[in-house]
Formats: sequence, C-alpha cells, structure tokens
Amino acid sequence: MSWLKEQLAAHAAIRQNGPMSTPAPSVLVFATGGTIGMRETDRGLAPDPDFPEILEQLVGVICAPLGIQARINHLLPPIDSANADTETAPKIARAIRARVRTHRPRGVVITHGTDTLAYTAARLAFELGDLGVPVVITGSQLPHGAADTDARENLTLAIRASVRAAPGSPVAIAFGGKLLPAVRTTKHDSRARTAFRAESPLAPAALGIPADPEPDLAAPARILALRFVPGITADDVRSAVGGRPDGLILECYGSGNGPMARPGMASALRELSAELPVVAITQCATGGVDFSRYAVGQELAGAGIIDGSDLTLEAGIAKLGFLLDRGFRGVELRQLIERNLVGECVGTAG
Repeated sequence: MSWLKEQLAAHAAIRQNGPMSTPAPSVLVFATGGTIGMRETDRGLAPDPDFPEILEQLVGVICAPLGIQARINHLLPPIDSANADTETAPKIARAIRARVRTHRPRGVVITHGTDTLAYTAARLAFELGDLGVPVVITGSQLPHGAADTDARENLTLAIRASVRAAPGSPVAIAFGGKLLPAVRTTKHDSRARTAFRAESPLAPAALGIPADPEPDLAAPARILALRFVPGITADDVRSAVGGRPDGLILECYGSGNGPMARPGMASALRELSAELPVVAITQCATGGVDFSRYAVGQELAGAGIIDGSDLTLEAGIAKLGFLLDRGFRGVELRQLIERNLVGECVGTAG
C-alpha cells in the first residue's frame, strides 16, 4: 500500500489548489464484487469489508492526473461472479442507466469477477449498446492487496479508456494491458494476467440494437449450452433441456456439424427447435458456422437449428437471452440472431 499512500499525498496536494471553475468530467465506477475486492483469509479469498474505502482512494489517485472526478457505487450485496445468474447483467445494466441519466458521466467502469466477466460483458454490450456513454468492464486475477496485484493496472486502463473513448464506442473489456471488444472476448486462462482474449475483431457494419416489439416482463430468459462430443445420444440432447430453459446454444463440430447418424438425433433436434430456439456455434476458436459446407450441416439446418455464424459462446448466450427478453420470437428472432447487431458476428446482410 506504500504506492497508494504516496499517490494519495500527491492527490491531496492537487486538491489544495481549490475547486475548478467549471465542473470536471467524471467517471462512474460501479463495483459488483469479484477477486479485485477480496482479501486473503484462513478459508481462502473472501470479500474485503474495507474495499469500498480502498477503491475510493485508488480511483481518486488514478483520476487526479486525468483531471476527472469519480463517483463510485457498489452492487449490494456484492457477488462472487461464479454465482452470476440470468438476472445479474440486466440488473447491472438497469443500475448503470439510472446513474448515467442522473450524473451524466464521461465514462463508466464496471469491476467484476473474472469467472463470468466475459458473459456479463457480452450481455452488457447488448443491454447498453445504445447508452451513448463508453462502458468498460475490468477486474483482476489477484486481490487488490496482493504484492503483485494486477488490480491497479487493470483499473487504470479501464478508467482511461472509458473517459477517452468516443460517446458511441462499443462496450469493452480492459484486462492485462489490452482493450478487448466485449462481444468477442472469452476467458482462456485461469491464472495468467492476460486471462482474456478476443480471437476476432468487432464485425463491421453493425445494424444496432432493434426496437423492442413487446418486451417480456417475466423472469429473464435462461439460456443453456450443449456441446457435441463423441458418444452423445439423442436422449442426452433431450435431457439437456429437462430443466426447461428458454433457449439453447449448440456447440457444434467445425463449421456446424453434428452426429446426425446417431439413432434419433435428427428427430430429437427437430423436437427441440420446435419448442425453443436452438442456435448453432462452432467449438473452434475461430471460423464459424456454415451449414451449407457439409451434408450433416444441412441436416442440422433442416432440423430448424439457427445459424449462429461466428458467435462466441458468451456472445451467443447473451444475444439469445437479450432478444428473448425483448420479446422477439419466431422468424424475427431467427433473423436477428443471424444478423450483426453490435459487432458480435459476421452475420447476414439486411
């Protein structure tokens, strides 16, 4: 904490010069929990009750040289990101919208646990795609008090990026010295400081967020994923939706292939797609779905499976859930899944 004490002294000296004649631009920092706000205990990492005060000091030190003010809010209670559910990202989005309307910050920074950071960030890219204020999500692999913590550098990058980005910039993730597009990012390393990567850049010519036809005010849609592996059966596929999710992401082989020769597989997939939207993505790190390439891919398309293009798993779950929550169904839902809304996939034209 010696670095922080030195910087706090410098920050105090700057503040002695008196208030600025015009209001300084501001950044909203919204803390939701995660490793960044934890400390070591006898039972492992746990939330640090002193973190709110420490975060305020740390953010102040980062903001002072930039000439910006900071407003800090906390999600209560904070969450371990492994416990994130379908309501987590929409709840964060609602809180951000309310505070942006009231305080009109230059940028928004959200701190989040790394386990589900990419899932939340992808959903926020849709939820806040029309916010008009740059939003950057960050966190850390090590708690703020660790000797070699990455908390300070990630938070610094996030704050700087949020206040320097253009108003309509897409939601991004700041981590490990990089600024990554939220809808293209996945967590690929459980230990490294560079825990996140984006295999593809934002897709160009995004169409934007569609107007709500009739928002669904019920509980947020639950989207699950099923991965094809050798040995999977039609019964396994049916069992995957036994808990009655609202949608399914189907992780296919290669360019959108599946074990269609397995007994009953084609009929099981037809049954599923008749009951709920099923979106196909590839298990590969790059590339995407192309049902026309192989006969088995065409069989999947014939079973009613939706082409997910080159969506990541995180973006696929986020996009399908977002559109269902907005009330889109049937043909219109399929068309929107297959189109590029915020840079999340190459998609189809029109």
